[in-house]
This record gives sequence, C-alpha cells and structure tokens, in this order.
Amino acid sequence: MNYRYIENITGQVLLVFSFVTLFPAFLALFYGERADFFLLTFAISLFLAIFFLLDSRGYSNSDIGDSDVYSAVAIIWLLIPLIGSIPFALCSVSPIDSIFEAMSGFTTTGATILEPEDLPKSVQFWRSLIQWIGGIGIVVVFLIFFPQVRKSSSLLEAEYPAVVMPKVRPKMRDMAILIFQIYLILTIFEILLLYALGLNLFEAVNHTFTTLSTGGFSTHSESVAYFNDARVEAVLAFFCVIGGTNFALIYALTQRQIRAIADVEFKNYLIIISAGILILMIINASQFDILDSLRYSAFQAISLATTTGYTTFDYDTWSDSAKIVLLILMIIGGCSGSTSSGLKVIRVVILLKYVSYQVFKLVDPRSVKVVRYGNTVISEKQMSEVVAFFVIYIFVLMASSLLISLSGYDMETSFSATIATLSNVGPGMGLAGGSEIYADFNPFAKFVFIINMWVGRLEILPVLALLFSALRGEKW
Repeated sequence: MNYRYIENITGQVLLVFSFVTLFPAFLALFYGERADFFLLTFAISLFLAIFFLLDSRGYSNSDIGDSDVYSAVAIIWLLIPLIGSIPFALCSVSPIDSIFEAMSGFTTTGATILEPEDLPKSVQFWRSLIQWIGGIGIVVVFLIFFPQVRKSSSLLEAEYPAVVMPKVRPKMRDMAILIFQIYLILTIFEILLLYALGLNLFEAVNHTFTTLSTGGFSTHSESVAYFNDARVEAVLAFFCVIGGTNFALIYALTQRQIRAIADVEFKNYLIIISAGILILMIINASQFDILDSLRYSAFQAISLATTTGYTTFDYDTWSDSAKIVLLILMIIGGCSGSTSSGLKVIRVVILLKYVSYQVFKLVDPRSVKVVRYGNTVISEKQMSEVVAFFVIYIFVLMASSLLISLSGYDMETSFSATIATLSNVGPGMGLAGGSEIYADFNPFAKFVFIINMWVGRLEILPVLALLFSALRGEKW
C-alpha cells in the first residue's frame, strides 16, 4: 500500500480544511465570543497538514491502487471529525461527546448530544457549517483547489459511490466545481426564502446549511417544530427533496435537458416518498384532521426518507405501523450522487429487479432475461456489488443493534438508533426518538454510533479497504 500517497492526500485536505475553521472564528469576533476555540483548531489542522506534506515528499505515483484511494478517503473522514470536535471539547463537552457531535455533523447524520441553545452562536454556526461541508463532500471541496491530484476520479467515486453514475463532464475538477456551483446557488436561494418567511438571518443560514446537506441540525432543541409555520416547513421539505436528488440530474435540468427528469432512480425516489406520505396520512387519520395529517405526515416522510432528520411532531407517539413506514424510508434513503445516505434508491430498484429476474428464471429457466436500469443493462459485476453492499449493510445493522442491546437498551431503541446512525438520519425511536437527544447513551453505545455514522457516510467500501489493509499487517 502506498502510505506516502495517503499521507500526502490527507495533508492537502487538512490544508484546505484548516482555513474553513476561520469562518466561525470571524463570527465569534463579531458576536464577542471566544475565537480561540477555532484558532486552536486552525493551528492544529495546519500543523498536521504541513507535517504530512513534508513527511510524504517524493511519494511514488506509479503504484497507486484503488485500495490506497479508498483508504485515504476513510482516513480523511475519520481525521477531519476528530479535529473538528475541538471547538465542542473547548465548550466543556466530554471527548466522546465532542467526537460524536462532530462525526454526526460531518456525516450529515444530525444525531445530537447537545442542547443548541446552550452553545455560543459561533459554535452553533460551526455545527451547521460542518454539515454543509459534509453534504457536498470533503473531497469535492478539496478537488476544487487541487484538481491535478493523482487518482482524482477514484477519490470522487469513493466519496460519491454509485452503481450507475451519469458522466456530466469528463474532468474531475469540472465535476467538483459543477457540484459546488449547484450547491451554492441552491444555498443562497433557500436562505433568501427562509429570511423572507420571517426567520432571522442566523436561523435562515443555519437551517439552509443543514437542509441541503440533508443533515438536520437545528439552532433549536425543538427542531423545525419551534417555528410552527407550515410555510417554513414546506420550503425546508422542498429543499430536503432537492438535497436527496442526484446532482447530475439537477445539472441536466439546469441545462434544459427536460428528459433527465425521466431518470428511473428519480421517478422511483418520488414514488417512494409519495407512497410514504399517503400511507402515513391513512394511518394517522384517526389522530389528526386531514390537513394536519397531510402536514405532519408529509414533512416527516420527506425528512426521514431524505435522511435529513428534522422533526415537526413527536412521531414516537404515532402507531407502530407508522413507525415501521418511517423505518423503511430511513433504510432506503435518497438518490445516488446526492447528499442523502441509506441504501439509496438505485440499489433498492436494482435489488427488486434482480429478485424478479431470479423468480422469472425459476418459472422459465430456458428464457434469456437481463436486469436493466432504464436503458442500461446491469452487468454481473455491478449486480454483485449491489448484492454485496446490501448483505454487508444488513450484517452491520444486525451486529450494531446487538451491541447496543447488549449494552442495556430495549429493542426499539437499539434497532432504530442503529438505522438512524448507519443511514445518517439522526433521530430514531424510543430513547433516540425525535424529541430526544443521544446524551443519555453510555460511552460504548456512543462509540458504536460513531462507527456507524462513519461507515454509513462512506457506504462501507472505503472503510473495508482500510481495515483489510490494516489486517494484512502492512507497515508505514
């Protein structure tokens, strides 16, 4: 394994990240708060960046494999949250809680340990900013500044894995800039809309950062329920749906390629959300009148299906049937190439087609049939990757749920909290419900959740590449 390459890439990413920490430092000065929280973070990140870059000088370009790239991305997504946890730790938050909050932020999970009102405004902004960065992707931001880095296409693929990814532009820097431009324009547009609806600028900026990233952090403990405004909820829900949509599709639509809206994954994404809303409305009909049922069911279905995790109602009070619907939406998640997590709609569609294909073969073994995604024939390699991902996802889900239950928690809490962290949703059910925070979980459970968030954001493969390399006993 080319460890010098990994060290060099990590150093370059840390160099870019160090300057990001200055934004909340300026805000702290504006509000008369302690800027040293972020200046220390800047200094540590910059020091490590320089150290890694100097130590990795002269690394070989000739033997860089995909495992090196995936391992680099896994290490970056582990190291950045560790450094990003420093401002929380300096607010007298315990080390494990600080790391939990930072990992939840960067992975756009939105599970929280903290009461946001207890934090300085600059630290509240930091929570939202790290979700905005995590949504677009740490590597995407890095590639904008260092486009000539070796294996840039593999780096982007490791952070935005997909079974079938439309190639919008051939150059990785163009792709990275494209994603950033779309993200920035949508960010500005949502800030203006929320501000026009009565949110102050601070609230509008923070909630925009955590909506498009499908992160779900809020400046209020009550989440979006604090505003109690159906107009605000509608805007947030709309941008959650946008955040869960493939960026390549959004770009195609901006280029007036209207046919792109017929994309198989996007159509199924809308069908799944619509079905979830309708089923929840029917289930909740006895609890609300028709308009309230539509309002609360639609928002929670969209929020959890896109893995955002905002709440407008304590859905723990809903029936078990409604909770099962929400759990299914959380597992499926959004589209590939988006800020959402979960299994991803494209994998679910392909898995269902594959099951149909196998059943058809049993009925008529002599027939010749292939699995298609739109007009694309899914190869055996792609099919095996989807099946393997699903099997590993289920294994991690079961293993994590067992570990949480063994540490003293009931089945509903263990299972739903594991789904909520592995799918990067945030709120689960029971002790991890939408009206609860994760502060009361024991340190072991928090550690398991941190690993789940890390594994879930990277969609397993980069983490496995790193672990297998370590188990092989390769040395630096």
